[in-house]
Amino acid sequence: MKEDKPLFYIYKLLEKLISSYDLETTLNILAKNIAELMGVKGCTVRLLDKKTMTLEIVAAYGMSRSYLEKGPVHLEEHPVDQKVLCGECISTKDILAEPHVLYREDAKKEGIRSVMSCPLTVQEKSIGVIRIYMSEPHDFTEEEIQRLKVLASLGGILVDRAKIWKQMQTLIEISRSIGSTLSLNEVLAKIVEHATKAFGFMAASIRLLDEERKTLEVKETYGLSEAYLKKGPIEVEKSLIDVECMKGCVVTVSDVSKDGRLQYPEEIIREGIRAILSVPLSIRGTVIGVLRVYTSNPYSFSLSEIDFLSALASSGAIAIENARLFEHIKSEYEELTRDVWKWYDWGKRFPKF
Repeated sequence: MKEDKPLFYIYKLLEKLISSYDLETTLNILAKNIAELMGVKGCTVRLLDKKTMTLEIVAAYGMSRSYLEKGPVHLEEHPVDQKVLCGECISTKDILAEPHVLYREDAKKEGIRSVMSCPLTVQEKSIGVIRIYMSEPHDFTEEEIQRLKVLASLGGILVDRAKIWKQMQTLIEISRSIGSTLSLNEVLAKIVEHATKAFGFMAASIRLLDEERKTLEVKETYGLSEAYLKKGPIEVEKSLIDVECMKGCVVTVSDVSKDGRLQYPEEIIREGIRAILSVPLSIRGTVIGVLRVYTSNPYSFSLSEIDFLSALASSGAIAIENARLFEHIKSEYEELTRDVWKWYDWGKRFPKF
């Protein structure tokens, strides 16, 4: 029986990829094997950053550093990638003959003539673009197009797995932090940092409820300016998104310029914030504050992002409760110690009965 070499290579590729969970490592293995399997000059993998609406390089093979660093791909300037992200697989026989191609001189210097772009999808949603390059003008066959589509589908599954793995590792790290320290500030600082970096958000904050003043007080932030933090107190009754969040609801604001539920809309826009996700911090059914993340562009938060932030909020609530219990016990101990020293007047005379 004649061996199907492409199928054999895909099996070997799967063996390599199954053992890798790191996103960058996984996609670089994928890019290298796509280039070799397709017999092309090189391959790049770009993921869509919805917050900046750009395609960012995350993996490449066979391409020079200078070409990869030529500049970002802004979707509004790149109609081809707009179509690719809508599900089309698009090829260009000779990019030097196409006036619409961005960075044409860079491509000429790199020795690129033909390009094919294919969507990278997860659960039927496009999350990026896989591109292959050839050094001579080439008409891509239907077989080549289908092969790249199969490899791109595999890439989407691996991206999804790597992201889930990273989120799990982050939650494990947060849980370990909570178990290893009673310092509330230390744990909350890690939570807002991870909340920001996990999905490439602009910033994050944790605010706790002051029940007497009915305000949400800043306890920890990441990526926000001092000027923004000094804009004034968040009065729950004047901030409708916080009214909802304090009832235990997850609240999203996909475009702050079009949402009337915000207490400080002008200050929020001045800070460069365009979308907000607020998740309640709850202890035994009682909401004690909110974990909030911000983006610099209008943005629709995904279910996986909401779930991850909700898990972080749960960890934050546990950390807060542990720290408060510790502070309460510490305060009672210090008070008891002071009473004992007063009672015994230690070292001078015995207590009177």
